[in-house]
Amino acid sequence: MLAQFTKPIVVNNSGQTVTYNNNGRLNLKRTAIHFNTTDGKVVYTPLADDDLGFIAASSLADGAEIEGSEIDNTSNLYVGMQFQIEVTHDEGTAADGTFDLYLDGGDATGELASDASGYASAEANKLEPIGALTWESNGQDDELMRSNVIEI
Repeated sequence: MLAQFTKPIVVNNSGQTVTYNNNGRLNLKRTAIHFNTTDGKVVYTPLADDDLGFIAASSLADGAEIEGSEIDNTSNLYVGMQFQIEVTHDEGTAADGTFDLYLDGGDATGELASDASGYASAEANKLEPIGALTWESNGQDDELMRSNVIEI
């Protein structure tokens, strides 16, 4: 079951910086899982892709993280979510690691761990890791790779 408020966080552990202006791109595909209110059947609803705020002039250093958009589950009543990480790595031939996905959950007042003054990073604060995209060692520069579907 999802928390009332959640936020995905991606950590670049690929060994290389990803730079938007050099054709690097980050994207998170999201599908919500909920029950149809009339017949109780499971419904999969694709949500808008999340570019994680990775736009012109952005870069994400190795070991750094980037936060996705917060999902307010107050009225949506999602019971689960599917994620898929998409990366176009501008330093793909030199990359050899992962893009790790964490899920930050918050209480009924929307207070997420990543919002606290003592928050350092998803890894340091031991947020829940939910999956990863492993950059293949034969990956090329400007190549697009996708993770398997990660379901929670």
